[in-house]
Amino acid sequence: MGAQTDLAFQKEDEVIPPSLRLVRDFVNTVEYQLDDERLREPGDLAAWLGGRGLLDAGTSVSADDLAFARQLREGLRGVLELHAGHEPDATAVRRLNEALTQLPVRLQFIEAESFELAPAGDDPVRRALGGLLDAVRRSIDDGTWPRLKACARDSCRWAYYDHSRNRSSRWCTMAGCGNAVKMRKAYERLETARHRGRGRRVIGWDEMRAPRAPTRPCSPTRALGRASTSSTRRGTSRAPTRSRLDR
Repeated sequence: MGAQTDLAFQKEDEVIPPSLRLVRDFVNTVEYQLDDERLREPGDLAAWLGGRGLLDAGTSVSADDLAFARQLREGLRGVLELHAGHEPDATAVRRLNEALTQLPVRLQFIEAESFELAPAGDDPVRRALGGLLDAVRRSIDDGTWPRLKACARDSCRWAYYDHSRNRSSRWCTMAGCGNAVKMRKAYERLETARHRGRGRRVIGWDEMRAPRAPTRPCSPTRALGRASTSSTRRGTSRAPTRSRLDR
């Protein structure tokens, strides 16, 4: 399963547009299944933004900047959960809208029919994070924004690019989270059936597959003996029935 999962992530990296890669990588700066938070300190945020050309080296980043970036990150994750068709974190989406009021941008034309959302204001960290909004704008323009989703597995919620033909993927990988969710639902259905059985025992999958002990066949001689004994007890005399094997 590990090899299949790695192959799925490799395929995703090959086809994801650059604008969505930026947003995806920002949302995935925390991996909940491993309790791996990559934005623990202000310096972590400075390194992440600087590594993507959004922030100049040596720029000071405060604890407030870090808290704001995390708020923005979880709000974006809530939107990606909507893309996957499952219930989002309503609080996270509300806080995202609150955070967007602190990201001033201005409309800037590049060509006669093309424009971008350019960061405005003097705060360098806010300007850097504002670059994420233009990445969202570009993906909306090219129609790929709905393909960026968050995994439907509650313990995962990893951001991923759905490159399936019908855009119906709900998990970051089928081999990993997809199978785990399906197995859990199958177990829940089995447990529900047990409780609704009203005392009737529900046979599990392993028990159904277990080999049964062979039944010992009844010989013709023993069968005739039982028939004779039964007739004697009733006080009647009856000729023994001939077996098919005796004919």
